[in-house]
Amino acid sequence: MSPSDLERLAAARVYDPAADDAPAQRAILERLAAQGLTVDEIVGEDRLGTLVLRAFGHLIRPGERLTVADVATQLGLPVDVVLRVWRAWGFPDPAPAERGCTPADADAIGFFRAVADFGDVELALHAARTIGTAMSRVAESEIALVRSHLEAPLQQSGASAASLLSHYANLIEQFLPATLRVLDTLHRHHLEHLARRYSGGALPPSAFNVVDLVVGFADLTGSTAFVQRLDLAGLDRAITVFEDRTSDLIAAAGATLVKRLGDAVMFVVPAPIVACTLALDLVEAFADDPTQPPVKVGLAAGQVVALRGDFYGPVVHLAARVVA
Repeated sequence: MSPSDLERLAAARVYDPAADDAPAQRAILERLAAQGLTVDEIVGEDRLGTLVLRAFGHLIRPGERLTVADVATQLGLPVDVVLRVWRAWGFPDPAPAERGCTPADADAIGFFRAVADFGDVELALHAARTIGTAMSRVAESEIALVRSHLEAPLQQSGASAASLLSHYANLIEQFLPATLRVLDTLHRHHLEHLARRYSGGALPPSAFNVVDLVVGFADLTGSTAFVQRLDLAGLDRAITVFEDRTSDLIAAAGATLVKRLGDAVMFVVPAPIVACTLALDLVEAFADDPTQPPVKVGLAAGQVVALRGDFYGPVVHLAARVVA
């Protein structure tokens, strides 16, 4: 990148030659140029996120780019089957000529073909939806965290776009591999943890995985009126407190947190006495806090279907009606 290019980028406030991290800024701009981005494109891009994707897409999803037809041919599958898995993961259909897949995507779709061979196509699609939803929530949380705790403070301090990109480079290169290792570790840990629940008194295996559990819902009382009194920062603090306390108490009791529903949480636990004690602890945790609305808890016990990472049946509906 020539001195005149750097002068132009500095005039556009993309590059700050006086900043302490000016060498890192120049390095990231050189990387963008090596990947084919022109100075016009860098200056003309009005959204940092687009530059991040163009700069680091090869780090986030490495490998050559393939069309859906390429993947289908490689796996010996019809294109419509590949697209069904793709949609189950939560992604829109790529255009026929779009090279939006990688060899890793092909391997992942091959895994779901193996699941279909083990069971059937619908079982494989159910698994794809469950994993896709879970990973979407993880990614949403990661991006929100980075935008609020990295990008926003740097922008408020007047940092240049190149400085922001340099910080993103460090984050992606250092933390993405570590995140993937953590996900693998927690997956194995949860398999072991839940296996203990099933081995500790569950019903015999069945086609619909029927289990005998207590289902619980904890809900913030009067949350609509409470939320209307808060600004967005206050709402974030209130939800954070609710999530922290409910997560800690549910985990400490040995229960399973099934899902969060905004100002409510659903959990399951095998033992009724544990469920009742947990319910009382949840209520008590918010009873004397003037900054939080009180919590109410509804419980119902009986047989439920445990599939796709969720629980179904009349007992679930009963617990939801009780808390309401």
